[in-house]
Amino acid sequence: MIIKYINKQEKQINLKSLDTENFSSISQIYSFTTENISGYFKCIDFENKNILTVAGSGDHIINAIYCGAKKVVGFDINYLALIFTELKLVALENLEYEEFLNYFLINEKSDINKNRNALNYEIYVNKLEKDLSHKAKECMELLYKDFDNDGYALRNSNIFNNKYDNNSLKINSNLYLKSEFEFKKAKEKIKDKEIILINSSYQNIRLKELSNSNTYDIILMSNISDYIKNIYNVKTNYLEKYIVDIIYNFKKSNTKIVCAYLYNIGQDNYRSEVDNPLLRKKIFNNLNITYTEESFTSVIKNCVDSIIII
Repeated sequence: MIIKYINKQEKQINLKSLDTENFSSISQIYSFTTENISGYFKCIDFENKNILTVAGSGDHIINAIYCGAKKVVGFDINYLALIFTELKLVALENLEYEEFLNYFLINEKSDINKNRNALNYEIYVNKLEKDLSHKAKECMELLYKDFDNDGYALRNSNIFNNKYDNNSLKINSNLYLKSEFEFKKAKEKIKDKEIILINSSYQNIRLKELSNSNTYDIILMSNISDYIKNIYNVKTNYLEKYIVDIIYNFKKSNTKIVCAYLYNIGQDNYRSEVDNPLLRKKIFNNLNITYTEESFTSVIKNCVDSIIII
């Protein structure tokens, strides 16, 4: 596996300036996806496809490769997310299934025997550090140093957004974590891959900057649509601005864009314009854009999630 960076900015990591409210250049890390990737990746054909995706926790990248993607580019405005994504990719190559779970999973309140191996420093030094890029090593050393090399304290700190961390949900949300067999399958598939990471918001990316071929078959925007009201800083019509932006930035004739992930679609309390089915239908129709919706069982009991595909 080869990991390359585009527009990797030099960041002075100051944990006191960590933004825990918004997505910014230095924000909290998501250890695993909050989406049911296992549910909706089955709706998409990744085989031999070129993928552009939010980097986030790294899970979109790993699951896309697991599903047969040919090339994957991950982007994220959060510098720490890219560092963590690199760490997770390197861990996939170097750790066995149980080691990987113990290294990344958090303790839950009900746990009697605390997992003291979470981000274990000895595992990091002996098995992961050697394969990280210089900047990733530098950043990880700073994080460990701030917690006296206590990975357990680091993993349970506010560096990570642990609000939705539940071990069984994280495993069930990821195809590559379902079993040791699936994990080994992902490990094997990632060996010969070149993965590109870009430190940027979606608004500042152009496909011409990412690929000479200028073509991506599938683009995964994750749940960015939940936060577009803050991104555009307007009370209404921000969904229309978002759709226009991603069409302008990314859309080619055969490109499939998963532009939104919707949680618990049965609820009446809409967090964003995209959650309102009548409003989003009106906006897409006004823009003369064809879209489809795919629904699937959430990993949360008695809930249904969906994705919107342009």
